[in-house]
Amino acid sequence: MQKNGTMLLISPIFFPIVFGACMLAFVTGMVMLKRKKRAIRTTLMEQLSQQLNLSFAAADTNGFGKLLQGFDLFKRERRKWGVGGKVTNVMSGQVGDAQVYIFDYSYIISNGKSAQEIRQTVFFANNNKWALPHFSLKPEHWWRKVMQKIGLANDINFPENPDFSDRFWLTGSIESMIREQFSPEIQAFLSERPPANIEGNNFYLIAYKPRTVLNAAQAKTFFEHCCQLTQMMQKKEGSALLELAELKAPIAIEVEKGG
Repeated sequence: MQKNGTMLLISPIFFPIVFGACMLAFVTGMVMLKRKKRAIRTTLMEQLSQQLNLSFAAADTNGFGKLLQGFDLFKRERRKWGVGGKVTNVMSGQVGDAQVYIFDYSYIISNGKSAQEIRQTVFFANNNKWALPHFSLKPEHWWRKVMQKIGLANDINFPENPDFSDRFWLTGSIESMIREQFSPEIQAFLSERPPANIEGNNFYLIAYKPRTVLNAAQAKTFFEHCCQLTQMMQKKEGSALLELAELKAPIAIEVEKGG
C-alpha cells in the first residue's frame, strides 16, 4: 500500500490479530447476553415463587442433579469431557405428605465437534408413602411404531383400547402394576388430551415438556396442575395421572411453603 509516495507495509500477523480480537469480542458479548437472560429468568421465577408462596433457591441446594439420575431425562447428557447438567431456579413447597418442586434443568449434548444446550422446566414430587411402579409415558411417534413392528422395541399395550395403545408409548419394569395404575378412565382421558412426559419410580414422580422452558404463566399453571396430581395420588384415586395431561386454566391448590 502506498500513501504520499511512501510504501506502508502491513504485518502478516495483523489480520489474524484483528480476527482474533473480533472473535473474542463476539464471544464475550454472547456470554454477557446469556448471563443477562439467565438473570432475568431467575428474577421472574423468584417473583413467581412469591406468588405461589413457595421457597426459592437460584442454585441446586438439594442435589437434584444426582438424586434424579435414575430417570431417563437425567441420563441424556452426552459430552466428551465431564458432566455439566444443571438444576436452577428451584421453587419448593408441600402438598399433603409430598414435597413438591418445579425447576429449570439444562444439559449438554456434544459430539466432539459441536455442542447443544437443552433446557426444560421440570416438576418433581417426593412422597415416602408412595410405591409407584417404575414407568415412563410419552407420545408414540412413528419411529417407535416402526421399531415395534420389526421387533426392536415393545411397549405396554391395552388390547381393549387400541386408540390409547396407538397414541402412547408406555414402558416400565412391573407391567401388572402399571396396568393397574393406568385404568380405563385414565386411558380415555389421556386419549383426548396429549400429556406431558411422565416418569414415576417408587417415591418419586417427574413431569416435563421435552426441550421446553415454560414462561412464568405456563410454569404457574403447570405447577398447580401437578400439585393437584400429587393430591390425587396421595388419596389413591384412580384418576391420579389425569391433570398432567393438559395445561389449562389455573386451579386453587393449597401449597405450604417449604423450608
